[in-house]
This record gives sequence, C-alpha cells and structure tokens, in this order.
Amino acid sequence: MQAIAQVTQGLTAWQDEAKFKRNVAGWILVILNLLMAINSANFFLGTLKTNVIGWLMMNTCAPSIALFVIGFLLGSPVVMIAASAMMFRYGTLGLFVFRWDGFNIIAQVGHILMTLTVFYVMVDVGRSRRWKTLGWGLALGIAILIPLTIVQTMWTNANPGLVEKLFSGNLMPPGQ
Repeated sequence: MQAIAQVTQGLTAWQDEAKFKRNVAGWILVILNLLMAINSANFFLGTLKTNVIGWLMMNTCAPSIALFVIGFLLGSPVVMIAASAMMFRYGTLGLFVFRWDGFNIIAQVGHILMTLTVFYVMVDVGRSRRWKTLGWGLALGIAILIPLTIVQTMWTNANPGLVEKLFSGNLMPPGQ
C-alpha cells in the first residue's frame, strides 16, 4: 500500500513541475532522429532482409528514438528522460563501440544525433529543475533497459556472426 502511495506521489510531482514546452531544437531532433530510425529500418528490413526482431536487436537505437518521439509529442518529460537513458546507452556509448569507417559512419551520425537529444533533454531538466521527474524517468529507463539488455544479450549470444559483422561494418545484403 505504501508503494502505491509513493508512485501516486511521484506522478503528482510530475504535474507540479514546470510544463514541458516544445521548441524548434526539439522538433529538429525529432525529425532527424526519426529519419535515422527510418533509414535503419530500411537498411535492416529492406536491404539486409532481417526480420523485425533481428533489426531491433541489432539496432536498439530505433526503439529508443521511438520512445523519445512519443515523449516529445505527448509533452512528457519523464518519458523523454527514460528514452534518454536508452539513447545514452545505445547512442552515446555506440560512439565508442562502432568503428568510424564504411557503413558505420551512417550509424555514427545517428549516435551523434541521439547524444544531442540526450543533451537536449538534460538541458530541459536543468532549466526547469525537474529533479523528481529526473529520478522517475531514470527509474523507468532502467526498468526498460534491464530486460531489454537481457533479451538483447541472449539474441547476440545466439547470433555471434551477425554481431561481429555489425560491429565491423561488414554487414552485406544476401547474395553479396
């Protein structure tokens, strides 16, 4: 019963903090990130002919972007913060995991955009002093990341050859 009261109190705290205001920078980030997610869907699903699960496991950036866009369109700082935790994990850290040549350059541009989006959200948190929302958003982001990381790890362990090709930038369409 006490846990429910704490969640209710946390939800109320979100409403008490300053309202989120969409701005031009946010819209630009939404559009550019969406274009990168569409490009990745086209590459993985269209060019490589992977299934949706393969695409999402090799490109977890796409669900992170989708979550940010949903949060932005709803004006929900907590959802954008949760997405930022994921975008930091898959985008910002992706800058250090992927090589900077070949097809990986396109992925790295997406990682830079995701990193800029994380910065955009954190600037909003600081300017609006959304400290309670930051805590709730990070908790939600971690609650999504933990099972997603477990599933992704299981998938990558079952598909080591694809993962090696992905990180090396040598993924090629079937027949090439």
